[in-house]
Amino acid sequence: MRHIYPTFYHEFRCIANRCEDSCCKDWDIDVDSETEKFYQTVEGALGDKIRSLTITDEYGERVFRSGNGRCPFWNDDMLCDIYIGIGEEHLSHTCANFPRVHIDYGDFQEHLLSFACPEAARFMLREEGNPYRDFGGSEELETTDENEDFMSFLLKARERSVAFLLNRDEPFAYRLADCLEFNAQVQALLNGEEPQPLSTDGVKAGSPDFIFDLHRQFEIMSDRWRQALDETAGQADSLAISKNFGADYEKFALYYLYRYYLEAIHSGDVLYSVKRIICAYLVTGKMDALFASQGYPLPRMRILQRYSKEVEHSYENTEQLNAAFDADRRFDTAPLLVMLEQMGAME
Repeated sequence: MRHIYPTFYHEFRCIANRCEDSCCKDWDIDVDSETEKFYQTVEGALGDKIRSLTITDEYGERVFRSGNGRCPFWNDDMLCDIYIGIGEEHLSHTCANFPRVHIDYGDFQEHLLSFACPEAARFMLREEGNPYRDFGGSEELETTDENEDFMSFLLKARERSVAFLLNRDEPFAYRLADCLEFNAQVQALLNGEEPQPLSTDGVKAGSPDFIFDLHRQFEIMSDRWRQALDETAGQADSLAISKNFGADYEKFALYYLYRYYLEAIHSGDVLYSVKRIICAYLVTGKMDALFASQGYPLPRMRILQRYSKEVEHSYENTEQLNAAFDADRRFDTAPLLVMLEQMGAME
């Protein structure tokens, strides 16, 4: 099996208690069965505490349930009592691996870092060009399973999509529009249809209010994020996404595309990933514009990182987004294109 990494992957190191938004914060912590089996053998007060605080959640998963937004083993020095007490090798798989993401496609495995980690986000935001260039297309990644032709098609389509996002001759909203229009044609082929030229005649540019309304219905962990979302939503129509935001958002969009585009091998839908990138652009770009006028009480990196943590890493929020894409005609390709083209003209 071929293993593929972005250029910065092996440089990453956790910065522990120097992190401004720890992965020990807000989330319940999954405990895999192998690790829990070992925890049954840990003696003393730490072992007793581990066993007493391991519960089964509403999804049937074994977890450490967070209390007051904290893992119960995240101490006052913002360090892990399990790590200190019995060593890094006995952390759960989730704790040991995050923010590393490993996606197995059978003949090859792609490795990424999640934008939900501030230190990983910093690595991604300082990269120039395409740090995922070694991921390649179908010519470089030969597949041998029964989905070979489908995967080959998706790999080629992903690389074309990346090229649209990296076209720095255009404002970023136009790049997103080009990527969306291309993938509407890809989706038509996947649906067994003849791709048709897309017409936006008579389609009016709508307000982004419906996208903010959807995000405000999501499961939200942080009161600060909810406040920022509400404040931005209230001014969304008057906030213009700055041109320089696109330079940073490009890195976020590339991460999202490489992380989620190939999920279409199972869902059969490439537009899910592209529309999620568009929604994130609208929410974070307008929040960035608001915070720029306020002297950045939440830095740009943290806006993107927090969006990843709040939305991307919530299964419920992702499912709610995909359901809206299927049911709400305002998420159809034509109205989104008109909205993006109007935004691009303002950059």
